[in-house]
Amino acid sequence: MQPSRRRLRQVAIVTALVSGLAAVTAFGVAPLGDAIPPASVTVTESIPLTITATEAHDSFLQSELIRRGDTLASVLSRLGANDPELLRFASKDPIARKALSLRPGRSIRAELDPLGRVLRLAYRGAGLEDDSQSADANKRLVIRRVDDRLTAAEEIAPAERSTEMRSVEIRSSLFAATDAAGIPEQVAIQVADIFGGDIDLQRDLRRGDRLRVIYEVLRETDSFDAPVATRVLAAEFVNGGKAHQAVWFERNGRGEYYAFNGTSLKKAFLLNPLEFSRITSGFTEARLHPIMRDWRAHKGVDFSAPVGTRVRAAADGVVEYAGQQRGYGNVIILKHAQQKSTLYAHLQGFADGVKPGARIEQGDVIGTVGMTGWSTGPHLHYELRVAGEHVNPMTVAAGEARTLNAAERGVFSTSLASARHRFALLDTVRTAAFQ
Repeated sequence: MQPSRRRLRQVAIVTALVSGLAAVTAFGVAPLGDAIPPASVTVTESIPLTITATEAHDSFLQSELIRRGDTLASVLSRLGANDPELLRFASKDPIARKALSLRPGRSIRAELDPLGRVLRLAYRGAGLEDDSQSADANKRLVIRRVDDRLTAAEEIAPAERSTEMRSVEIRSSLFAATDAAGIPEQVAIQVADIFGGDIDLQRDLRRGDRLRVIYEVLRETDSFDAPVATRVLAAEFVNGGKAHQAVWFERNGRGEYYAFNGTSLKKAFLLNPLEFSRITSGFTEARLHPIMRDWRAHKGVDFSAPVGTRVRAAADGVVEYAGQQRGYGNVIILKHAQQKSTLYAHLQGFADGVKPGARIEQGDVIGTVGMTGWSTGPHLHYELRVAGEHVNPMTVAAGEARTLNAAERGVFSTSLASARHRFALLDTVRTAAFQ
């Protein structure tokens, strides 16, 4: 009986405790009735972002390739930077402003602190001389932050040169093949420029076409930035069984590409005035106008390309007109020798210095692709006129090829022999690897 009474007493104590807790809980959640709640007060306080002494020494490196249409702000965003001050500095400082002229395919590298501020930014090719062809190929733009102060300078980076050789087979596109072989994008771009006057790299490529290329590489040797600057020294493109060959040769202080027979590959007119494009509307005397919906002569070639794609001058000349013309939108007309002129329409904008009377060299950037005027989408409308009459620009691009004289051929033969020897080595290595 004793244990049963003790058990009953324990149960009674537990029941009392639970009832007490329930009472307390009920009291805690009871409503306040009609009491007026205190007024809410919003307190705003700025909290400075600081980093410790240890963190102040931490930084990380990021690198990005420039894409078409990129701005400095978009590239910084991909790099993980959060630095409005640098953007303001780049828009005002005369040297740093060159970082706003981004070229697709180039690399930009930044050192960032833990807060995302740029401690150092390096970019090769920002308004500087063409790093793939110039003797100043190791020149770069560097922006630094020292003691919270930004400075910009063009400097010479320590670099070393080497020569590389590659052989690739085309399975889908030129750039897919070069990417798979580890060939730098700059080399692929140069190959397109070298052979683009003879081969339509969009429509003429065939599965099984082959490219052999020898190119020079310039690598920076410091620990911060290591972009690659290149120049094609020699190339052979076999398209549909026909070999197209080129070798770099310098004369009178200037270099250009020549065929193996000593004929210059530089055309009087560029076949394609865009860096990258595809033809959407070929030259025809009867085309359904996309806006007016009637059939009319289409006296030019339309190159489809994203807005902002750079437009190049097809030949040396003088700016005759740069402004707006009804359906053409923003348009540039260049006068060339032998009563020839070219027209570039639907532009987004004009390059600096492009105004009537300005002298322009072949390949100079004169504007960017847009869709101004009567345009249903972004593209460049390109025309060529001879003595005021429209002609098909795709049939007169070649012009008269220059050839080397007897003295120059002696020097050229040395460059050609070197290229042939390297191609032979490349074939030997490829055959051995295949076996």
